[in-house]
Amino acid sequence: MGQRVDAWVERTIASFPERVAIQDGEHTVTYAELGAVADRVRKDIAAAGIDAGSLVALRMRRGWRMYAAMLAIWKNGCGYVPIDPAYPEERQEYILRDAGVRLVVEDGDGAGGDGFALRECAPPDEAGAQVPPGTAYVIYTSGSTGQPKGVVLGHASVRAFLEGFAGRFGFRRDEVWAQFTSPCFDVSVAESWTPLVTGARLLVVPEETTVDPRRLVRLLAEGRATILSHVPTVFRYLLQTAERAGASFPAVRHVLLAGEPVDPATVSRWIERGITPGAEFHNLYGPTEGTVYATCQHLTPEVLARTGLPGTAIGTAMPHVRVELLRDGHPVPRGVPGEICLGGAVALGYLGRPEQTAAAFVRRPGEAVRYRTGDLAVQDEDGTLRFLGRDDEQVKLRGNRVELGEIEARLNACAGVGEAAAVVLPSRQGDPMIVGCYVPGGPGGAPTARRLRAELAAFLPSYMVPARIVEVDRMPLTLSGKLDRRSLEKAVRSHRAGTVRLPDEGAA
Repeated sequence: MGQRVDAWVERTIASFPERVAIQDGEHTVTYAELGAVADRVRKDIAAAGIDAGSLVALRMRRGWRMYAAMLAIWKNGCGYVPIDPAYPEERQEYILRDAGVRLVVEDGDGAGGDGFALRECAPPDEAGAQVPPGTAYVIYTSGSTGQPKGVVLGHASVRAFLEGFAGRFGFRRDEVWAQFTSPCFDVSVAESWTPLVTGARLLVVPEETTVDPRRLVRLLAEGRATILSHVPTVFRYLLQTAERAGASFPAVRHVLLAGEPVDPATVSRWIERGITPGAEFHNLYGPTEGTVYATCQHLTPEVLARTGLPGTAIGTAMPHVRVELLRDGHPVPRGVPGEICLGGAVALGYLGRPEQTAAAFVRRPGEAVRYRTGDLAVQDEDGTLRFLGRDDEQVKLRGNRVELGEIEARLNACAGVGEAAAVVLPSRQGDPMIVGCYVPGGPGGAPTARRLRAELAAFLPSYMVPARIVEVDRMPLTLSGKLDRRSLEKAVRSHRAGTVRLPDEGAA
């Protein structure tokens, strides 16, 4: 059967052809139907002249056809590049050019056709980046240089993850997975392909339902979901809605939380309310480069009750990776903070970025490749890892990876901006939000916050556009001449209107 994920799906289709693979609203798709549609789309991709080993873009709305298209791309020996149709057009075109794709699978006319459309792209001006053999997908994440970068994942790593993930949790064929996450984020790989390789049912969560907790509560109850996967912020909103509605989900067996630090109080309240009386709760950590989830912590009442310990408990390594805490390339003792480094089934690197790949995926003589996450953690005496935060300016917002450097580069490029920086502060509701700060410069006077937000929205996805934009009279610097983010955060935190004026250098 080899190491390809689509080969595993094919075996599942052959084993359970009449089982329901996907529930999409009132429409159900059996495994046999999913395979047949994927075969038809694969033939269309091949007829368009797309050879195995190429990349094909996927730009589709949520629905069963999206998974059939992914499978079709794999069956043609290609890797998929997901693009959210809601992204700004300039960002979409950048990803298409950077990945060097020649074909995009899109939504078609469901009435006059089969619901799929294939659009050819203009050939790139120069030869595209070399696609590593066995590539399963390329997910574009926020880049510190001002442009998003493509993380390349191979079938061998994805399959190793799925095997370890399903084995560790003991997922069964009678599971119903609520597929919540956009395919542009790697959590979707766990939510989509774990059910489809184990013979379970995938429950499509429509786009409009992902932002409406009331609809989500109804969908989870009516669909009898057994697996919930959420970022902690969305989980908190779901808790509040379930409490108001008096809802419960007795069919749920596993609640998986990832993408942000877990709030123990929210999980404890969920358990106390008996919303999922038979469920286990898990906190999962992992960057895209680590193949979805790298570590897992079982959130028992005892773990949730622990206080006074640093950071967030992220548990121990998943079966497909090795986790080490290093400082200057050497392991640190338990109780001493170190950088999380991952070995094993990790990404193949960054598409067309050999220097960034070499810096992040380190290979020392006689050693296997280690991916340097830039995340800091400490290991307790019992072996539990506790996440402490980033060692740079990368942040996570509702599970979305955001490089503040990309926002700052875009803000600096706006007319009328002399200097720019971005910080993360709590909103009135307590959720993290991005605040863009700028010093006016250049002709034309100071730009308005509305104009700057509009310019940023032309390229950045909505979750990266600052919720607030603030004019400052200068950027505070440390003694070494670097941006003093803490001073900037403190000054902007209490801002209400007008220009923020920072204290004079050296002022008390």
